[in-house]
Amino acid sequence: MKKITLTLAAFALVFTAFAQDVVIERLGDTTTGLISTNGENDQGVYCADYFVLEEDTILGSITLDGFTSTFANFEDDNLLGADIFIYADGGGFPEGNPTEDEGILVLRNIPVGDGFETIIDENDVDGQIHQVNFTAANGGAQVVLPAGEYWVSYAPVVLGDSADSDLNRWNWIGSTTVVDNGAVLIDSGDLFDGGFTDWTEISGLIGADFPSFAWTLTSEEESAGLGDNDLVGASVYPNPATNVINVDFSSNVELKSAVLFDVLGKNTGATLVNGSMNIADLAAGVYILNIETNNGSLTQKVIKQ
Repeated sequence: MKKITLTLAAFALVFTAFAQDVVIERLGDTTTGLISTNGENDQGVYCADYFVLEEDTILGSITLDGFTSTFANFEDDNLLGADIFIYADGGGFPEGNPTEDEGILVLRNIPVGDGFETIIDENDVDGQIHQVNFTAANGGAQVVLPAGEYWVSYAPVVLGDSADSDLNRWNWIGSTTVVDNGAVLIDSGDLFDGGFTDWTEISGLIGADFPSFAWTLTSEEESAGLGDNDLVGASVYPNPATNVINVDFSSNVELKSAVLFDVLGKNTGATLVNGSMNIADLAAGVYILNIETNNGSLTQKVIKQ
């Protein structure tokens, strides 16, 4: 029987659109799980796990190992969607929290069947694995993260109250995988009256080792067109860049459009003027530059330092 450590008494589908490779894998090799659920009537209780990307990565899918709390109608009637967030590391804790809209990646209320799926474990009566495909959840635009230190936070969105163990509660299974910063939890609305309204390390919270959570992250290949260009003789430099990127192509080429997209596929608003684009005010990270001309197109990854 799984142990649910966060209680009122103690407080103590595979997506195949693109080929995917495993980047991070943390096994659910414990019997302890922590509530990580967002109720429509409250601010939810969220957990977060630290991870490091050694290189720039196009996010594929994330699969999270968990279990429900005795409620049979969770998937059909009570599950409304999913929230997932990625934050930069802020000195051992996430730089942001799910009550805010600030973060490297903020995807709320991802609909079931539209980037978010559940997988029932037939060998475990209350086991329920959740999976989010980042490209599908982000409206078809790929999500690119540069190499660095991050935190991922996840919770299904449920009908009613997140802490109602008879109806809604989903628990994220722990892993014995040790990382540089231990897993954390936040209860912004103080639903459990524990005062953990800021990110709190779980090991100290429950009085037992809890280094990380069980989840798997895959990377995705670049979508068709990225790096497959028909604009011959064009160059983008410097790359990486700090303040300005320059684009050179022959004098007989007529520019139609130049758009710089962020990792979520949103137009940054940066403009190309006389062959130069000012990116000084953009956050450091990976961007995608798309140029259309009368003589072909260019799509290239640009790194802002």
